[in-house]
Amino acid sequence: MIEWLKMGGHGYYIWASYGMLALAIAIELITLRQRRRNAHAMIDAATEESTWR
Repeated sequence: MIEWLKMGGHGYYIWASYGMLALAIAIELITLRQRRRNAHAMIDAATEESTWR
């Protein structure tokens, strides 16, 4: 198992790249969620301003 994790001496670079990819995906998902919330808030604010009371 240890030899598989070392991957011929390149394990550090391979696993670090997988870790960075996972981090980038997590950051992307978080920012997309925030942008979606902001877009919905802007739509809600625009529809509230345009309604005739």
